[in-house]
Amino acid sequence: MLNSIVQRNRLVSPMSETEKKIIRCAVSLFLQNGFSNTTLKMISQKCELRQGTIAYHFHTKEDMLYLLMQELMDFHADTIEQIHEETDDALLAYSIEIAAQIALCHVDEKAYDLYYNAYVLPGIYSFIKEWTAKKNYNLLKDVFPDMKLEDYLRRENIMSAIEFSAFTTVCTDTFTLDDKISDVLNAQLMLLGVDTEKRTDIIKRILELDYISIAQKVFSNFVHKLDNDVVT
Repeated sequence: MLNSIVQRNRLVSPMSETEKKIIRCAVSLFLQNGFSNTTLKMISQKCELRQGTIAYHFHTKEDMLYLLMQELMDFHADTIEQIHEETDDALLAYSIEIAAQIALCHVDEKAYDLYYNAYVLPGIYSFIKEWTAKKNYNLLKDVFPDMKLEDYLRRENIMSAIEFSAFTTVCTDTFTLDDKISDVLNAQLMLLGVDTEKRTDIIKRILELDYISIAQKVFSNFVHKLDNDVVT
């Protein structure tokens, strides 16, 4: 499990066997119980290590969530690239990813808990904004050749706030999941400078998809990947 997390951090500071064990146990509990419902005591018991030992290596469980979100963002990037290759439409791939994240947080409480905490913790939120801006720049540079990375970074301050609002806004009979996804995509695409006709077409195509199933499959694949990674 989490072989890529170990590989990533080995470039900065090699992970000890104890740290690998802690991360393995923490991530397992986050995915099983939700981040908010997982305590350091629970991680300590699963690892069979003292809480003081865990705190020595990772000062807070938020430090462990940061590593998990790095992994999740990289998985997002791979998924978007796959969708892009299948559809040959960068804006559609971009929109599918946004719709899938919103849908996932709507139907899966544990996934929502991960995203919610990642967005409210300043250090992780800053990482997500920077990662997303770079991802969008690489994905959309052929669509918007005049936009530079700093343009995406500036827009992401607003776009990420829109997404967080979508995650936390409850759907009702008069504000459905379709409504939420439509409004978010319209705002995001407008910030990118996409014209009304193109925005309308993309949103129509997204709403015709079974975006809930897509979201659940992507997250299930992510969990499966973690479960089958082997730390060496």
